[in-house]
Amino acid sequence: MRKYVDILALLALAVMLAVGCQSSADKGDKKENPPAAVKKVTVAGIGLGDSGKDVKQKLGMDYMSESMDGDWFGEPASRWLYDDDVEVIMGDETGKVLQVNLYDDDYTAPDGCRVGDKAEKVLPAYADKYPLAQDHFEGNELPGWFVVEEGVWLIFNFKDDDTLVNQPIAPEDKVESVHLVYESFMD
Repeated sequence: MRKYVDILALLALAVMLAVGCQSSADKGDKKENPPAAVKKVTVAGIGLGDSGKDVKQKLGMDYMSESMDGDWFGEPASRWLYDDDVEVIMGDETGKVLQVNLYDDDYTAPDGCRVGDKAEKVLPAYADKYPLAQDHFEGNELPGWFVVEEGVWLIFNFKDDDTLVNQPIAPEDKVESVHLVYESFMD
């Protein structure tokens, strides 16, 4: 009888180990929860890759369009200008938004920041969420330039000097313009 009790005890132990191992294996085979969906970054409600139809639905039909010289964007492009406030660069072949430039406080960048806001408000709001972009030449951080997605930069321009370079930025400096761009076009 003792022999049967020992065999049953070993059998029960083997079953418990097998079930325990199987449970661990099941957990390892399950895919981890995907990261929470990241909200698409937009400027004036427009995101990179949006269609011309999307732009017209959000900003309207009242814009001036002009062809752009050169092949800077990898395809012929047009500049759609809405009242000197918003400039949308559209790919002529793809019909997609290639860049968005904001020059007025009538529209917002992500998180409600606007042209005219001070650096002391804007920079901390984005520095907590996004890393600073780095220049392609020396790898230096670019103040006010944030990597919001791989290959996509959100640039807050604090200088009214026909460049987007922001060095240095004082806390009281105001946003002059906001740009949503593909990194590949920023050489």
